Amino acid sequence: MPFLVDSKISSFFYTYRYYFFLGIIAIVSCINLTIDVMEIDAAQYADISMEMSKSGQYLQVLMRGQDYLDKPPLLFWLSSLSISFLGNTNIGYKIFPVLFLLSSLLATYFFAKEWYDKRTGIIAVLMLGTTQAFFLMTNDIRTDGLLSSFIIWSIFLLSQFLRQKKIKYLLSAGLCIGGAMLAKGPLGLFFPAAAIAGHLVLTSQWKKIFNPAWILVLIPVALVLAPMCYGLYMQYDLHPEKEAYGIKGPSGLLFYFWTQSFGRISGASTWHNNAPWYYFFQTIIWDIQPWLLLFLPALYFKFSSCWKIKKEIRMNAEWISLSGFIIPFIALSTSRYKLPHYIYPLFPFAAIMTADFLNRFAQKLPAWLEYIQLFVIHVLIGVAALIIFYIFPAHAPWLAILLCIFYALFWWWRMKATDAADRWLLPSLTGVLIFQLMMSLQFYPNLLKYESPAQVGKYVAMEKPTHMYWHDIFGYSLDYYSGYAVPTIYIEQLDTVKAGSWIFIPSEVLGRLPPYKLIKTFDDFHVSSLNMSFINPKTRELKLKKTCLVEILPR
Repeated sequence: MPFLVDSKISSFFYTYRYYFFLGIIAIVSCINLTIDVMEIDAAQYADISMEMSKSGQYLQVLMRGQDYLDKPPLLFWLSSLSISFLGNTNIGYKIFPVLFLLSSLLATYFFAKEWYDKRTGIIAVLMLGTTQAFFLMTNDIRTDGLLSSFIIWSIFLLSQFLRQKKIKYLLSAGLCIGGAMLAKGPLGLFFPAAAIAGHLVLTSQWKKIFNPAWILVLIPVALVLAPMCYGLYMQYDLHPEKEAYGIKGPSGLLFYFWTQSFGRISGASTWHNNAPWYYFFQTIIWDIQPWLLLFLPALYFKFSSCWKIKKEIRMNAEWISLSGFIIPFIALSTSRYKLPHYIYPLFPFAAIMTADFLNRFAQKLPAWLEYIQLFVIHVLIGVAALIIFYIFPAHAPWLAILLCIFYALFWWWRMKATDAADRWLLPSLTGVLIFQLMMSLQFYPNLLKYESPAQVGKYVAMEKPTHMYWHDIFGYSLDYYSGYAVPTIYIEQLDTVKAGSWIFIPSEVLGRLPPYKLIKTFDDFHVSSLNMSFINPKTRELKLKKTCLVEILPR
């Protein structure tokens, strides 16, 4: 990279190094907007949002015309709005959740800057924005990105209230807590409450715990939740004859405020996936990469400081991030139903603690730990190379050129780093971002071609058949990309289907059909069940199923 040899250009490039990485994080997020919506959850939510956009019925959530009682409606409201303008496209579904998630970086910066310093804030943002959890939240859009954003904003505003005692911060925090609850239920209140309460206990601010002003938070929360509560009451509580989510005569309000969230801990919810108590200890090993080697000692340092430092120092320190991470982490670990993305809203706290730790102790960290970190980053770079040269070979040479440029930058940053923190930070950022770029530009676009419902939905949207059905295979992306709820046709109905109708069907059940014409064959694989046999191009064909789009002929 000759332009980096020039001292002026090199100096400029290094001076604005953090802006460079922030720009790449933004670019990766924008690329992820264009990637297909994944089955099952994201495609289901996109389908619901599209249906809401078409019906204009916002207070009662429906899925394929049936009552839907699971997630709160904020994601559907936002995505239905953008779908109304941008259509049932990838960007149409993803744009608002990703924008909200990017705003969480700003809130993380404000919080860390207020309690520590500007550099800690910037490092925290860079760490959070490059975790695998953040990358997945910008790609596989669920409710967790919205929840993460509103939680860290509410935490920042509540901390400002603690320091400045201005009611405006308390009321603004209430709006954000209401938004978090609209995104994923009462956990949106529990997470901030746990973080602030833990901080006040550790700093012995007992009077502030029982400050009557906290009641004011409930006013904006109630205002934000009022439309949803009204919709739930009208849809369910007034209709005890209904059955939804496996519950007969459900109370929508009870389900929202208790069953769906805390019911998974108390046993009121029937959902149970037998995940062990240490499940999140396993998932965080990947989700927080490439910062695990720094996060573990940072968490230990923060936790041990509670007991080691003098009371006077402890009372002036920040414990919100520690409480905001540990208390919800323990609570979620007791849940009867666990999935990796449940702990994603805790990652801003992890980033803040890790950034503070690196800023303080980078010079004291042992050399062997840095070498392990360099090895981890090289593994990520190696995987990026495997993606474009072997797993899904890139036909355009520019991806290989981009990989080489970033690898050269990797060593240049390490050489140019003027302090120990940058020697850790800059190469790690370079390595993880080239990995994420290759995932966004090459891996996911090629991987999702094997979700045949989405491919069929796009084809149907172009060809616009008069009658379209699916039999024995379904994906919510079929509805989303085709633009309407494609009806199913059962085996006893196959002989009565009209000539000219199209049917989406697995290849192994084609023999059930009356005379037909094959329109197109698709490769199919459940991408959420990745395995080495599929990843290996030599054995991939063995893991693929065939699905077909056929037209029924006159009889």
